[in-house]
Amino acid sequence: MIDAQKRIGTIGFPTAKQRVLNEVDVVEVSSARAIPPKPATAKKWRKEAPGSVAFNVQVPRFLCESPPHETPLPGKLDSYGSFQLTEENLDLWERTIRFAEALQALCLVLLTPLEFTPTPAHIDAFSRFLSTVPRGKLDIVWELRGPWDRRQALAVASSNKLTLAVDPLRDPLPPGEAGYFRLGPFASFGTRLGVYELERLAEAMSKPQKATCVFETAHALDDARNLKKMINGG
Repeated sequence: MIDAQKRIGTIGFPTAKQRVLNEVDVVEVSSARAIPPKPATAKKWRKEAPGSVAFNVQVPRFLCESPPHETPLPGKLDSYGSFQLTEENLDLWERTIRFAEALQALCLVLLTPLEFTPTPAHIDAFSRFLSTVPRGKLDIVWELRGPWDRRQALAVASSNKLTLAVDPLRDPLPPGEAGYFRLGPFASFGTRLGVYELERLAEAMSKPQKATCVFETAHALDDARNLKKMINGG
């Protein structure tokens, strides 16, 4: 499995796939599909990428969210979402694990929506699901949205052995030896990140023992490239 102390890259492929693979350390594969691609596809992607490039894989959103009517998923649609321990949800998780392992991914990225609020029912279902499903050798990163108290989020992450994903330009850094930083579309408001923002990101990257920073900004590949230059003294 690929490993390194500091990795910088993109969420998805903001431009030509091979160009991205030639310039980044890591790509976070988005979960645009209802079901992850087959392991054979993952092996093809792994073979096409330079050996120095790592992959992370987003978990399909329908483990947490209810799928819209006529979403192409096997089984009963109402058996998806809410981290239910149903055959459908468990199968979707196992497909994700198989895809990620075939891709030699380092971690899974779990994104929960605004509707996933810190109620006891949500936290119980979340924790029960994560304690039941296999993880293999994959780390799990969690990016939450919604009205979560920082202390509560840290407690849930710790009890479930999750790494909290944050935007270092907006959020305080969580404790721990690993940092996962995600810069979304609103981080730069349509422009390339400036020197001040890059300096702050470089400082954030220097704090944990291992750190990953991925961009989904308007100029994601440029931002990744410029952060790498900043860290390398360029």
